[in-house]
Amino acid sequence: MNVTFPSRYFSGFSFSELGFHIDQQNLRVRAEQLRTRMAMFPTLVLSQVVLQLLFVWLFWAQVPHEKLLMWLAAVYALHTAEMVMWVLHRHELNTIRECRDWHIHFTIFALAVGILWGVAAFSFFPDSISFQSMLICVMLGLVAGAITMNLAHPPALYGYTFGIMLPLIARVAMENDEFHWILVLMLILFVALVVVAGRGLSGTFMLSLQQRFENLSLLQQLTVQEAETEDARRELELANNELRDHETKLEQMVQERTAELMHRTHEIELIKDTTIMAMSSLAEIRDNETGNHIRRTQNYIRALAVDMKDHPRFSHFLTNENIILLYKIAPLHDVGKVGIPDRILHKPGKLTEDEFEVMKTHATLGGNAIAAAVIGLDFFSPFLEAARQIAMSHHEKWDGSGYPEGLRGEGIPIPARLMALADVYDALSCRRVYKPAMAHDDVAAIIYDGRGKHFDPDVVDSFMSIQPQFVEIAERFSD
Repeated sequence: MNVTFPSRYFSGFSFSELGFHIDQQNLRVRAEQLRTRMAMFPTLVLSQVVLQLLFVWLFWAQVPHEKLLMWLAAVYALHTAEMVMWVLHRHELNTIRECRDWHIHFTIFALAVGILWGVAAFSFFPDSISFQSMLICVMLGLVAGAITMNLAHPPALYGYTFGIMLPLIARVAMENDEFHWILVLMLILFVALVVVAGRGLSGTFMLSLQQRFENLSLLQQLTVQEAETEDARRELELANNELRDHETKLEQMVQERTAELMHRTHEIELIKDTTIMAMSSLAEIRDNETGNHIRRTQNYIRALAVDMKDHPRFSHFLTNENIILLYKIAPLHDVGKVGIPDRILHKPGKLTEDEFEVMKTHATLGGNAIAAAVIGLDFFSPFLEAARQIAMSHHEKWDGSGYPEGLRGEGIPIPARLMALADVYDALSCRRVYKPAMAHDDVAAIIYDGRGKHFDPDVVDSFMSIQPQFVEIAERFSD
């Protein structure tokens, strides 16, 4: 026999440590074990080929295709090498050397196939609990099937089993939560049962061979061993049933915890919305001119955002989530007015130049107040950042003539650009103590005249295209 690679690469290693010592006394039994394994070899390889193809199909939507195909190519290359060795040397199984070579061959390839399955379990481990359960069940099924398919050669069984289960257990443990640690313990128990059952089954097989060669009168003892084998199989089935029961209970626990988390998240959102309305109402109480100003500007800014969500300049920011965010934080745009003295804030007539300078500080006051709320947080809050931008910059102008920082063009945050137009439209179209309300067409003309000067040109174009919505909002929330 020319199967020389095991001796070449593993010289000096005693494979008797694997519980499969071969010598002249047990040669007939060992040769028969290996012949049995060799007779089943094409079936084993074919079943692996089919199972691996089905595994790729099952996880095709869960794992990048190139990774699945690379893994499939690796295992098929390994199977090809196995089959080439089998075709060339399957009849060479007579001497101690030949038996040892085939023993090493079967052990190495079983371990290699098991490791490749283990690599799949480790690398393709999904995020979804349901697909995690499916992956674990597939791996357990492979190991359970290996018990009955590898009785003739226990080292191949152990190599295959540990090649699969050790990476799988390590990957489950990496999730590092109570649910997955329970799974780790269950998998360790399963491996222990497999090893015990494998030893029992392989012992039964070994005994049957000894009886065949030594004494047919031991048939009764063989019957007893077969009964024990059935008991071991039933124990495995019970263990699998218990595992499925535990998985069901754990899935139910996950669902309950998820529902509780969603409820708490909803409560937090309500608290956040209520806090915003309370802060904006505080500014509204101190400002004579607001009325339904908050509700109108909320809806104006949302109408603009929805209309512009597909615009190339704005689509990266105006996602559905951010549009909802803008609607919620719009009431905070004038929160800084709580810091303006009453004599200026409630003055019925036109403000003097000095008074107007004081009034202009409400943008800085509002922006700084929200920025102060961010100090101490150990994470970035898009919500508070957008609120700060609106409060600080909604009086900036496209040509740089606005306040408080004189920002211009793209330097003005998108939330502030939208709020600028919504705030001006509401200020002009509603009655104030110091001026009457203007007609919509007159307000629209003023806004259009500010295109490229006061306002972002694209924001003005959006306003011009949805004017009926502004009119409807103004009527619905009129003071």
